[in-house]
Amino acid sequence: MFNVVEKHQKVVKGIMIVIASTFVVWGVSGYFGMGGDDGYVAKVGSNKIYSQDIDRAMDQSQGQQPDKMQVLFGLINRQLLLNSFDDHHLSVTTMQLQDAIAAIPAFQTDGKFDINKYQEFLKQRYTTSAKFEQDMQQQILINQELDFFKNSYFTAQTFQDKFAALLSRERNVSRYVIDPKQFYAKISISESDIAAYYQQNIAKYTVAEQVKLQYIQLSADNIAKTIKVSDADVTKYLQDHPNASNNEQIDVSHILFTVAADATAAQKAQVKAQAEKVLAQVKANPADFAKLAKQYSQDPGSAANGGDLGFFGHGVMVKPFEDVAFTMKKGQISDLVETQYGFHILKLNDIKGNDEASKKALVVQQLQKQKAQQQLPAMIDQLNDLTYNKADSLEPAAQKLGINIQNSDWVSKGAAATGLFANPKLQKTVFSDEVLKQHHNSEVVDLGDGSYVVARSTEFKPATMTALQTVKSQIIDALKAQQASQMASGLGQQDLAQLQQGKLKLNFANPENVTLLGQSKTVDPMAVKQIFAAPANFPSYTGALAQDGSYVLYQINSQATDKGLDAQNEKVVSQLAEQYSMMNLNAYVGSLRSLYKVNYKLDRVQNTGGDPAPAQVSQ
Repeated sequence: MFNVVEKHQKVVKGIMIVIASTFVVWGVSGYFGMGGDDGYVAKVGSNKIYSQDIDRAMDQSQGQQPDKMQVLFGLINRQLLLNSFDDHHLSVTTMQLQDAIAAIPAFQTDGKFDINKYQEFLKQRYTTSAKFEQDMQQQILINQELDFFKNSYFTAQTFQDKFAALLSRERNVSRYVIDPKQFYAKISISESDIAAYYQQNIAKYTVAEQVKLQYIQLSADNIAKTIKVSDADVTKYLQDHPNASNNEQIDVSHILFTVAADATAAQKAQVKAQAEKVLAQVKANPADFAKLAKQYSQDPGSAANGGDLGFFGHGVMVKPFEDVAFTMKKGQISDLVETQYGFHILKLNDIKGNDEASKKALVVQQLQKQKAQQQLPAMIDQLNDLTYNKADSLEPAAQKLGINIQNSDWVSKGAAATGLFANPKLQKTVFSDEVLKQHHNSEVVDLGDGSYVVARSTEFKPATMTALQTVKSQIIDALKAQQASQMASGLGQQDLAQLQQGKLKLNFANPENVTLLGQSKTVDPMAVKQIFAAPANFPSYTGALAQDGSYVLYQINSQATDKGLDAQNEKVVSQLAEQYSMMNLNAYVGSLRSLYKVNYKLDRVQNTGGDPAPAQVSQ
């Protein structure tokens, strides 16, 4: 609830959203095509997408590492919508544009629009204000479209209330477990059973091909670590970007007392009175803050952690919350802070990033990253040339580029692979004939996360089958467990029928409350459905096979409604409605593909940001 800014008030780098995170991404083959060539990477109708568009979208990924193809699909989806807007002559009024820009926290001082901050941003990020305003107009239209689909899925309030109430219902159940191990003594496994099971599960007893590798991994992050930044570079950067070192972050805990949006003045006053009582307790005993947060806070995301929200920077929390939090001293307890969510009690746990050393370190990292990104394309080209022209060794490339050669342990082929070499593209490359049979360096593989790998094999083990005698005892155990589970299930179903007819009594134990969405260590998720499908004339009975092979009979003792779950389950119902609305949005964007032809250049997608020539990069 508190990790995003208000609607239409996201930090500036979130303005150009990538819709791939929201939309269904269609397969690559659906986009293949040819067209006029001016260096574009994709064409949607008559509009083109260039490599710099992908680079900018990836820079705005806020700490994530998106795949280039996924980013491109998001930009294509975005352009499909923009084409539709143009054809339907949709536009944004001057007032809407001004309000949206003025509402961005990064352009504000003390809650008011600051023209100097706005101009500084334009100077750093945009060539002209007209270009930025065009981007903003497009984003406003997209936000309106998203809002339209979000609100298009309608369900009656009565239905939503009943659905939320259903999710808040809980049943008290006791269990009786039929352990399959009691049947083991009755089971006899023949040699033919063992042989048949072995043949049916031969893949399970086959050890996949394995290879040991030498490899070089190249990425902007690795290059950045080797780049030296002088004090003069830092000073000049700060002169050109005065706000660049603003990296102050605070760690705040809070206790939230929620106020419903439609609360009356009397209801609001009642919540405030309760908050004031707890505030008095907190100020009397600050050390009890976490304990009181767990007891009273109504923020489900932080209450269990003693109210701790972790570190965050400017522009993340809602304004009234930030206005207080960023003026507090370490260890200080605030007075009540009112936001649209209710009343908060804040405690400032820690501050970081506001000292000179932290500011300088941030600028150094930024400069290292910039220079590394500039050097990366040329270094990839060199890596390509050196490992291709000297295909029998990685040493020349490692010495020339100043990169260490690394050695892997045994790398398995297929699903058994882990870590770096579980990457499908890298898997395909290192188990190719060129690497395994010709003993050449592999091609340079773009892992899709900004890093590139070239490898060569040093040892190889072909796939081998484990001998039947080696796994015979395992097979016997598996067959016994399988048959014992079937016998437990058979007995359980017989007992269930007699329980339902009132002809049998069993010693049910371990009663607990179960909800439809609740997680339980003892009740299997599949059994929960059956528990709530059982008749409401208590006691009633049902049974289900558990994952460990046992059969569990459940006696449903009673039913109640936990009103404390209503608020949580209302959110669940709301989220379901949003998912359905996004399905409609996916379908709409899919229909636009029939109106606007989409082409793209696969090699240029992979080469954005200066990647190597397509002949040497794995696709």
